[in-house]
Amino acid sequence: MASKFTAGMKNVVEVLNQMWDAFAAGPFNALPLTGGALTGPLTSTSTITVTRTGTAGIIEQLALLTNSGGAGISGTAIRFGYPGTNGYGSRIVGAGDPTGSSAGYTAFETGTGGGASGYREVARITETGAVLIGAKTLENSGQLDLLQVHGPMRISSPVSSGAFIMAAGYRNSPSFLLYGGDGGTFNQPSAVMYLTKAEVTARSISANGTVNTGGNDYAEYIPKSACCAAVAKGQIVGITAENTIADQWSPAVMFAIKSTAPSFVGGDTWSSGLGPRPQPQAGSVPTPPARRDDVIEQQPLPGTEPQEYLDVVTPGDTDAEWSEKQTAYAAALAAHAAAAQHDAEAMATFEAALEVERQKVDRIAIAGRVPVNVMGARPGDYIVPVQDGEGIAGIAVHADDITMAQYRRAVGRVISIEPDGRAYVMVKAV
Repeated sequence: MASKFTAGMKNVVEVLNQMWDAFAAGPFNALPLTGGALTGPLTSTSTITVTRTGTAGIIEQLALLTNSGGAGISGTAIRFGYPGTNGYGSRIVGAGDPTGSSAGYTAFETGTGGGASGYREVARITETGAVLIGAKTLENSGQLDLLQVHGPMRISSPVSSGAFIMAAGYRNSPSFLLYGGDGGTFNQPSAVMYLTKAEVTARSISANGTVNTGGNDYAEYIPKSACCAAVAKGQIVGITAENTIADQWSPAVMFAIKSTAPSFVGGDTWSSGLGPRPQPQAGSVPTPPARRDDVIEQQPLPGTEPQEYLDVVTPGDTDAEWSEKQTAYAAALAAHAAAAQHDAEAMATFEAALEVERQKVDRIAIAGRVPVNVMGARPGDYIVPVQDGEGIAGIAVHADDITMAQYRRAVGRVISIEPDGRAYVMVKAV
């Protein structure tokens, strides 16, 4: 605190009066401090604020205030915004139920410009230390998750192909590593995960262990000839000299079986000519506006002893302002609906074009085990293609009876018989 009294000064009373006037003016600690510090508690029956005039004369304020939530919830908030208003800037809220019926938490909120309730929670730290983004309660709370994100998420790193992005695992023994890919395109049919490839090695996955799937065979997409009709799972087909699938006998130079439940599928480039899958443009649904309420804050009344306070009211939205907000929201909602409809139409058009291309190819079993649409076989028999009019059928030939020509043409050997009577075979290598 600056020195106010010196030896021999004659205006002691004047200085004392100045100090008293400053103290009485409040709000709570009006004594001028120049580098000093408070050594005792600072209390208030209202809000403790720090106010300054920032760029372009805009008044900025840091406020510590009480914050009441739902039933049983109480706490405090640190607000960064503008004096006398809510819904602008941001807040850090610490809350909980002191009776123990509601666990404590810390929430981070951004202002929506909507008045006393105009804050939207964007993240929360729970009593277990979990960080929630886009939610207020843990899902699958039986697990001690440290992070839950409810909504789409994008991790963007300014790295080049092959550079490290992230790791996950136990301490210094990562179970998962992610590196930058070449940024290439994916095949477009719907999938749970899409991966590009490393620019130098062209690898997408390196696994130090087995890759387990629920399928049974390795298949490849092969184009269908122009005269080939729809092919059923387990159907015997011909492969032509043009490397296309045929369901007729005459153009076939060899034979194969259509896959039923493959574990791996190659040749998945048939839709590359369609370009990338359309990305939604509508964005999230607009948030309904909240009407800004009148905000009442107590300010100390200068020159009163004991200290008296004056209610200072910051007006909320007028009827005209509220009507303008509702009109803007209705317009935003209509624009979002139109954009969402456009997204749906674009996706429907893309899916229709995708299906057209999918009908031009089929998955043919190259190795592994598959059902084949041949009845009357026994385990150990060979399945041999035969001409059936202009089409292709299959017969079961016992191993003791098969000729060399039949063996070379065979598509597989029977392992077992399916419940529906069809043969279940091990695909024969060509």
